[in-house]
Amino acid sequence: MPLILQQHIDQSILGLWKITEELSELEDQAQLSLSDAIAYSSFSSEKRKKEWLTTRVLLNKLVQKPCLIKHHDTGRPYLDSSDFNISISHTQDFVAILLHPTLTPGIDIEQSTREIGKVAPRFLSAKELEWCSREKTSQNRDLMLHWCAKEAIFKMIKSGNIEFSTDIAIEINDTDLESGRIQGVFTQNNTYKQISLEFLEIDKLILVWGIRND
Repeated sequence: MPLILQQHIDQSILGLWKITEELSELEDQAQLSLSDAIAYSSFSSEKRKKEWLTTRVLLNKLVQKPCLIKHHDTGRPYLDSSDFNISISHTQDFVAILLHPTLTPGIDIEQSTREIGKVAPRFLSAKELEWCSREKTSQNRDLMLHWCAKEAIFKMIKSGNIEFSTDIAIEINDTDLESGRIQGVFTQNNTYKQISLEFLEIDKLILVWGIRND
């Protein structure tokens, strides 16, 4: 079944979809509005088409009705004619959505096997790099976990010009790895915000999500 995860957590709704359908199947399920159909017709890549359609199929499944996804000038998505706030992420053959009726959600999904060691110093602090280097066998997984956590927080913050290595800090210990819960801190100018995150490892994926509570 393509819908491999659906959770209601307090007021939030989390969904994860594995893309296994043919393009024609997704087109039949997506229930596109006229404006969406026009946008869809501009895509040439089949991969892009599948991701775009699957996002709408998953959203319709989670909220039980067709919703129109629009974007702010910053690129941040929002829903037209819906009370839900939305965050979206996708990686190869997977789409994830997090919804909340009043607060700001953030979600990120990546392949745990993606090699990012060479670029890690661009988005991690020296302390975070040291922690990720403690176990060579899990180093890449730990780097990806930090990356996904920072991306999830980034999607919750409306401020621009965020420097990942200094403005967003991730605090993880071995107990956190067992519990699936980690802490993040966003600091910029006079803003200091602690953000609780949750994560799952599933099907060679790392999925991190959270809700900004203000």
